[in-house]
Amino acid sequence: MKETRIVKYIKGLIRNHRYLTTEEIMLMLQRYYKLPIHIPSVYYKYRTIISQCRQAIYKERRKRKDV
Repeated sequence: MKETRIVKYIKGLIRNHRYLTTEEIMLMLQRYYKLPIHIPSVYYKYRTIISQCRQAIYKERRKRKDV
């Protein structure tokens, strides 16, 4: 996954807020980046990106906890 501006934004949201649902993140993306979330292909694309970001952040947290 490429580290685009939106991916960095999503990772920042996940890092800084204990838990945001996927829908809450989608609404923020729609508000700040004007993404057409109502289009199914866009919705599903960003849903997978959000889940990948979430996995990466949780992996970082586990590494930090182990050290």
